[in-house]
Amino acid sequence: MPTLDNIDTPAPSVIFSTLASSRRRLVLRQLIEHGPSLTVPTLAERISDQQSDTDQRRVFAQLHHSHLPKLEDSGIVRIEGDCVTLEEHADAIEPYLLLAERYDSMHEK
Repeated sequence: MPTLDNIDTPAPSVIFSTLASSRRRLVLRQLIEHGPSLTVPTLAERISDQQSDTDQRRVFAQLHHSHLPKLEDSGIVRIEGDCVTLEEHADAIEPYLLLAERYDSMHEK
């Protein structure tokens, strides 16, 4: 398993800022479990299915204009055309993602 000592990872402030959005956490979980590459339409469909009250077109627009650029700027994913791919060092942020997901599950309504 990679450690923060031997991998070029984003700074903690970048990781925490990136994981602050539940939508971005869902994107990362989809890429970790079903990737490492998925198309934007596939991500939008899967995320709107997980959030049953969410319109898929709206999710697509939010991913395209906001969440995916933030993930790319953080160095966690690479976007090429319609394809979103986890960067090699992205698995080093999984402990932070798991912590956020654990918090989410404890505070679900």
